[in-house]
Amino acid sequence: MPDPLLRIEDLRTHFFTPEGVVKSVDGVDLTVTPGRTLAVLGESGCGKSVTARSILKIVDRPGRLVSGRMLWTRPDGSIADLASLPPTGPAIRAIRGREIAMIFQEPMTSLGPITSIGDQISETILLHHPISKAEAKSRTIAMLRRVGIPDPEARIAAYPFQLSGGMRQRAMIALALCCAPRLLIADEPTTALDVTTQANILDLMRALQAEDGMAMLFITHDLGVVAEIADEVAVMYLGRVVEQASVDAIFHAPRHPYTRALLRSIPRPGSRARLEAIRGSIPHPLARPAGCAFAPRCDQAIPGLCDTTPPDAYPTEAGSVRCHLHA
Repeated sequence: MPDPLLRIEDLRTHFFTPEGVVKSVDGVDLTVTPGRTLAVLGESGCGKSVTARSILKIVDRPGRLVSGRMLWTRPDGSIADLASLPPTGPAIRAIRGREIAMIFQEPMTSLGPITSIGDQISETILLHHPISKAEAKSRTIAMLRRVGIPDPEARIAAYPFQLSGGMRQRAMIALALCCAPRLLIADEPTTALDVTTQANILDLMRALQAEDGMAMLFITHDLGVVAEIADEVAVMYLGRVVEQASVDAIFHAPRHPYTRALLRSIPRPGSRARLEAIRGSIPHPLARPAGCAFAPRCDQAIPGLCDTTPPDAYPTEAGSVRCHLHA
């Protein structure tokens, strides 16, 4: 395996609210390698999007990165700890959008509503490259054509509300890739799209990744998408990674009870068996269990251990798992 492009160690991002401290990300460890796709999987509210925003230092108030390290390998081979960089300083601004880019979940709320698609992409190019406006416009047209937008010479003057959902998502991908980043973070980029458009967008992202050799951190809660696009999978639950392994190991030999429960809840073609729901619900963020966060919903929980002691991460043949059953 190549050296890691991004290594996240014990990342903690908390939200300080009047009701108490919400530990949205509470000790996350992740490794992203060049040219490969790491899918971050989990139910809504498990901390996937906050982890992604923490990497780029764009967590909204009252959230704050409390501790941890995010070791990023620069193009010259030097290592930068993103966690130590000021969120509005020149160092992170040189990385954000240029070396690490992000596709947000809903392009209609992420793209500027009163600025044309072309101007938004050109502005990003001009911010990171010392070129003329004419050359930036030419690159913008080429990028829109590359992501499959028809008649890009005319589309550069279009506003987001004038594009369909699939076209807006393609424009968002063009905006993210216009500076050829080494890492692309995709935060549920196909959630609001129909099935056909979703398949087209996934095919496009795989093709662009193969052409550019970039790494991808793909955030989703769709196991079908994970099976199609991922090389490795990290399963999150209530702010922590409970299992990380190759995509084959996750689907064929899952180790954590939560991962197994997620897989049992997938509809299977031709089967009339009743789907198995995960009993209970995610604990309230301000009332986290004392031990393993999944223990109140786990059928294999060990009384006196799982409900009192948080489990460590134990190595497996294909990765790691955070569960007392594998101690």
